[in-house]
Amino acid sequence: MKELVSVIIPVPDPNLSPIQERILHHCLETLEKYPVIFITFEGADLNIIREHKEDIDVIYFPKEYFASRQTLAKLFLMEDFYDRFSWADFLLIHELNSWVVKDELHYWCKQGYDYLKAAPVTEKGNTNLKLNPLSRILGLNKVEKELLGTAFNENGIYLCFIERMIKTLQAKKKNAYEYRHNDELINRDSVFWELEANRFSQSLRKPSEIVRNYFCQSFTDFESKAPLPAKTLPFAITNVNNNNIDSLIRMIGSGKN
Repeated sequence: MKELVSVIIPVPDPNLSPIQERILHHCLETLEKYPVIFITFEGADLNIIREHKEDIDVIYFPKEYFASRQTLAKLFLMEDFYDRFSWADFLLIHELNSWVVKDELHYWCKQGYDYLKAAPVTEKGNTNLKLNPLSRILGLNKVEKELLGTAFNENGIYLCFIERMIKTLQAKKKNAYEYRHNDELINRDSVFWELEANRFSQSLRKPSEIVRNYFCQSFTDFESKAPLPAKTLPFAITNVNNNNIDSLIRMIGSGKN
Protein backbone atom coordinates (compact mmCIF):
# COMPACT_ATOMS: atom_id res chain seq x y z
CA MET A 1 0.00 0.00 0.00
CA LYS A 2 1.36 3.39 -1.00
CA GLU A 3 2.03 6.22 1.40
CA LEU A 4 -0.31 9.13 0.93
CA VAL A 5 2.34 11.85 0.82
CA SER A 6 6.03 12.48 1.32
CA VAL A 7 7.52 15.88 2.14
CA ILE A 8 10.51 16.69 -0.08
CA ILE A 9 12.99 19.37 1.04
CA PRO A 10 15.53 20.41 -1.61
CA VAL A 11 18.99 21.33 -0.32
CA PRO A 12 20.92 23.14 -3.08
CA ASP A 13 23.34 24.61 -0.52
CA PRO A 14 23.87 22.60 2.69
CA ASN A 15 25.19 25.71 4.47
CA LEU A 16 21.76 26.84 5.56
CA SER A 17 21.21 30.43 6.58
CA PRO A 18 19.67 31.15 10.00
CA ILE A 19 16.29 31.84 8.39
CA GLN A 20 16.44 28.55 6.48
CA GLU A 21 17.25 26.72 9.70
CA ARG A 22 14.29 28.37 11.38
CA ILE A 23 11.99 27.33 8.56
CA LEU A 24 13.41 23.81 8.56
CA HIS A 25 12.88 23.40 12.30
CA HIS A 26 9.30 24.61 11.96
CA CYS A 27 8.63 22.28 9.02
CA LEU A 28 9.95 19.22 10.88
CA GLU A 29 7.87 20.13 13.91
CA THR A 30 4.63 20.95 12.10
CA LEU A 31 4.73 18.07 9.60
CA GLU A 32 6.18 15.49 11.98
CA LYS A 33 3.48 12.94 11.05
CA TYR A 34 4.76 12.63 7.49
CA PRO A 35 7.91 11.14 5.94
CA VAL A 36 10.42 13.91 5.25
CA ILE A 37 13.06 13.33 2.59
CA PHE A 38 15.92 15.66 1.70
CA ILE A 39 17.15 15.84 -1.88
CA THR A 40 20.66 17.02 -2.63
CA PHE A 41 23.91 15.98 -4.34
CA GLU A 42 26.39 13.26 -3.44
CA GLY A 43 28.97 14.50 -0.96
CA ALA A 44 26.81 17.28 0.46
CA ASP A 45 27.64 17.97 4.12
CA LEU A 46 24.29 17.73 5.90
CA ASN A 47 25.56 18.22 9.46
CA ILE A 48 23.51 21.40 9.92
CA ILE A 49 20.36 19.52 8.97
CA ARG A 50 21.24 16.66 11.32
CA GLU A 51 21.33 19.17 14.17
CA HIS A 52 17.57 19.50 13.64
CA LYS A 53 16.85 15.84 12.82
CA GLU A 54 19.46 13.21 13.58
CA ASP A 55 18.10 10.39 11.44
CA ILE A 56 17.35 11.77 8.00
CA ASP A 57 16.39 10.20 4.69
CA VAL A 58 18.30 11.55 1.72
CA ILE A 59 17.93 10.92 -2.00
CA TYR A 60 20.75 12.08 -4.23
CA PHE A 61 20.57 13.52 -7.72
CA PRO A 62 23.39 14.78 -9.98
CA LYS A 63 25.14 17.84 -8.59
CA GLU A 64 24.39 19.87 -11.72
CA TYR A 65 20.78 20.28 -10.58
CA PHE A 66 21.77 21.96 -7.32
CA ALA A 67 23.96 24.76 -8.66
CA SER A 68 21.08 27.24 -8.31
CA ARG A 69 17.29 27.48 -8.16
CA GLN A 70 17.40 27.83 -11.93
CA THR A 71 19.05 24.42 -12.38
CA LEU A 72 16.83 22.84 -9.73
CA ALA A 73 13.87 23.85 -11.90
CA LYS A 74 15.12 21.45 -14.59
CA LEU A 75 14.91 18.55 -12.14
CA PHE A 76 11.27 19.36 -11.39
CA LEU A 77 10.50 18.98 -15.11
CA MET A 78 11.85 15.44 -15.40
CA GLU A 79 9.87 12.19 -15.27
CA ASP A 80 12.79 10.50 -13.52
CA PHE A 81 12.48 12.87 -10.58
CA TYR A 82 8.87 11.93 -9.86
CA ASP A 83 9.56 8.24 -10.58
CA ARG A 84 12.01 8.16 -7.68
CA PHE A 85 9.14 8.63 -5.25
CA SER A 86 6.86 5.92 -6.58
CA TRP A 87 6.05 4.67 -3.06
CA ALA A 88 3.85 7.74 -2.45
CA ASP A 89 0.75 9.15 -4.11
CA PHE A 90 1.63 12.80 -3.47
CA LEU A 91 4.72 14.94 -3.01
CA LEU A 92 4.86 18.17 -1.07
CA ILE A 93 7.88 20.00 -2.45
CA HIS A 94 8.90 22.34 0.36
CA GLU A 95 11.75 24.73 -0.36
CA LEU A 96 13.14 26.59 2.62
CA ASN A 97 11.42 29.85 1.73
CA SER A 98 7.94 28.72 2.76
CA TRP A 99 6.14 28.45 6.10
CA VAL A 100 3.48 25.86 6.86
CA VAL A 101 0.80 27.70 8.83
CA LYS A 102 -1.17 24.66 9.95
CA ASP A 103 -1.10 20.95 9.26
CA GLU A 104 -3.77 20.47 6.62
CA LEU A 105 -1.62 18.29 4.38
CA HIS A 106 -3.84 15.21 4.63
CA TYR A 107 -6.89 17.37 3.87
CA TRP A 108 -5.35 18.84 0.73
CA CYS A 109 -4.24 15.43 -0.53
CA LYS A 110 -7.88 14.31 -0.32
CA GLN A 111 -9.40 17.21 -2.28
CA GLY A 112 -9.00 15.65 -5.72
CA TYR A 113 -6.39 18.03 -7.15
CA ASP A 114 -3.24 17.07 -9.03
CA TYR A 115 -1.29 20.30 -8.59
CA LEU A 116 -1.54 23.09 -6.03
CA LYS A 117 0.77 26.09 -5.80
CA ALA A 118 0.43 29.72 -4.74
CA ALA A 119 -0.59 32.14 -7.47
CA PRO A 120 2.16 34.21 -9.10
CA VAL A 121 2.37 37.78 -7.83
CA THR A 122 3.99 41.05 -8.80
CA GLU A 123 6.50 42.69 -6.45
CA LYS A 124 3.61 44.74 -5.02
CA GLY A 125 1.59 41.63 -4.24
CA ASN A 126 -0.84 41.88 -7.16
CA THR A 127 -1.98 38.50 -8.49
CA ASN A 128 -3.43 40.08 -11.64
CA LEU A 129 -0.53 39.97 -14.09
CA LYS A 130 -2.72 41.37 -16.87
CA LEU A 131 -1.89 38.54 -19.23
CA ASN A 132 -4.24 38.18 -22.17
CA PRO A 133 -6.42 35.08 -21.52
CA LEU A 134 -6.28 34.26 -25.24
CA SER A 135 -2.48 34.33 -25.08
CA ARG A 136 -2.60 31.68 -22.38
CA ILE A 137 -4.29 29.40 -24.90
CA LEU A 138 -2.34 30.36 -28.01
CA GLY A 139 0.94 30.65 -26.11
CA LEU A 140 2.61 33.53 -24.30
CA ASN A 141 5.31 35.48 -26.07
CA LYS A 142 8.81 35.74 -24.61
CA VAL A 143 8.12 38.92 -22.63
CA GLU A 144 4.90 37.51 -21.15
CA LYS A 145 6.63 34.28 -20.15
CA GLU A 146 9.40 36.26 -18.49
CA LEU A 147 6.81 38.30 -16.59
CA LEU A 148 5.11 35.13 -15.41
CA GLY A 149 8.42 33.54 -14.46
CA THR A 150 9.46 36.56 -12.40
CA ALA A 151 6.08 36.50 -10.65
CA PHE A 152 6.96 33.03 -9.33
CA ASN A 153 10.14 34.20 -7.58
CA GLU A 154 10.56 32.58 -4.14
CA ASN A 155 7.30 30.67 -4.66
CA GLY A 156 8.69 27.49 -3.23
CA ILE A 157 6.00 25.05 -2.14
CA TYR A 158 3.67 22.85 -4.16
CA LEU A 159 1.64 19.69 -3.71
CA CYS A 160 1.36 17.29 -6.61
CA PHE A 161 -0.13 13.91 -7.50
CA ILE A 162 2.86 11.96 -8.79
CA GLU A 163 1.06 9.78 -11.33
CA ARG A 164 -0.53 12.75 -13.10
CA MET A 165 2.71 14.75 -13.10
CA ILE A 166 4.47 11.88 -14.88
CA LYS A 167 1.65 11.43 -17.40
CA THR A 168 1.63 15.16 -18.12
CA LEU A 169 5.37 15.19 -18.75
CA GLN A 170 4.94 12.22 -21.08
CA ALA A 171 2.09 13.88 -22.95
CA LYS A 172 3.95 17.21 -23.16
CA LYS A 173 7.36 15.71 -23.80
CA LYS A 174 8.38 18.22 -26.47
CA ASN A 175 7.25 21.22 -24.41
CA ALA A 176 8.94 19.90 -21.28
CA TYR A 177 12.18 19.42 -23.21
CA GLU A 178 12.02 23.01 -24.49
CA TYR A 179 11.45 24.36 -20.98
CA ARG A 180 14.26 22.27 -19.48
CA HIS A 181 16.66 23.72 -22.02
CA ASN A 182 15.42 27.32 -21.82
CA ASP A 183 18.07 28.61 -19.43
CA GLU A 184 16.92 32.21 -19.81
CA LEU A 185 13.44 31.64 -18.40
CA ILE A 186 13.32 32.20 -14.64
CA ASN A 187 11.30 29.62 -12.69
CA ARG A 188 10.74 27.60 -15.85
CA ASP A 189 9.22 24.73 -13.90
CA SER A 190 6.50 26.92 -12.40
CA VAL A 191 5.76 28.52 -15.77
CA PHE A 192 5.44 25.10 -17.39
CA TRP A 193 3.03 23.73 -14.79
CA GLU A 194 1.05 26.98 -14.72
CA LEU A 195 0.81 27.46 -18.47
CA GLU A 196 1.54 24.37 -20.53
CA ALA A 197 0.06 21.49 -18.52
CA ASN A 198 -3.56 22.36 -19.34
CA ARG A 199 -3.05 24.51 -22.40
CA PHE A 200 -4.96 22.41 -24.94
CA SER A 201 -6.32 19.68 -22.71
CA GLN A 202 -6.80 19.23 -18.99
CA SER A 203 -3.86 17.10 -17.91
CA LEU A 204 -3.86 18.28 -14.29
CA ARG A 205 -6.79 18.94 -12.01
CA LYS A 206 -6.17 22.38 -10.52
CA PRO A 207 -8.23 24.39 -8.04
CA SER A 208 -10.04 27.67 -8.63
CA GLU A 209 -8.20 30.84 -7.62
CA ILE A 210 -10.26 31.06 -4.43
CA VAL A 211 -9.39 27.50 -3.40
CA ARG A 212 -5.80 28.03 -4.47
CA ASN A 213 -5.49 30.89 -2.01
CA TYR A 214 -6.64 28.64 0.81
CA PHE A 215 -3.78 26.28 -0.02
CA CYS A 216 -0.97 28.81 -0.21
CA GLN A 217 -0.29 32.50 -0.74
CA SER A 218 2.81 34.55 -1.37
CA PHE A 219 3.69 36.70 1.62
CA THR A 220 3.28 39.91 -0.40
CA ASP A 221 -0.25 38.87 -1.36
CA PHE A 222 -1.06 37.64 2.15
CA GLU A 223 0.24 40.81 3.79
CA SER A 224 -2.12 42.97 1.74
CA LYS A 225 -5.12 41.01 3.10
CA ALA A 226 -4.03 40.64 6.74
CA PRO A 227 -5.28 40.32 9.36
CA LEU A 228 -7.35 37.21 8.59
CA PRO A 229 -9.37 35.05 11.00
CA ALA A 230 -7.50 31.89 12.00
CA LYS A 231 -9.99 29.64 10.19
CA THR A 232 -9.35 31.40 6.86
CA LEU A 233 -5.56 31.26 7.01
CA PRO A 234 -3.95 29.25 4.20
CA PHE A 235 -2.11 25.99 4.68
CA ALA A 236 1.18 27.72 3.83
CA ILE A 237 2.83 31.04 3.05
CA THR A 238 5.66 31.28 0.56
CA ASN A 239 8.19 34.00 -0.28
CA VAL A 240 9.27 34.03 3.36
CA ASN A 241 12.63 35.61 4.14
CA ASN A 242 14.64 37.27 6.87
CA ASN A 243 12.92 40.61 6.29
CA ASN A 244 9.34 39.41 6.72
CA ILE A 245 9.33 36.27 8.87
CA ASP A 246 8.78 38.10 12.16
CA SER A 247 5.88 40.02 10.64
CA LEU A 248 4.45 36.75 9.37
CA ILE A 249 4.65 35.13 12.80
CA ARG A 250 2.85 38.09 14.34
CA MET A 251 0.10 37.80 11.73
CA ILE A 252 -0.53 34.09 12.14
CA GLY A 253 0.75 33.28 15.62
CA SER A 254 2.89 30.18 16.10
CA GLY A 255 1.51 28.44 13.02
CA LYS A 256 -0.40 25.80 14.99
CA ASN A 257 -3.83 27.31 14.63
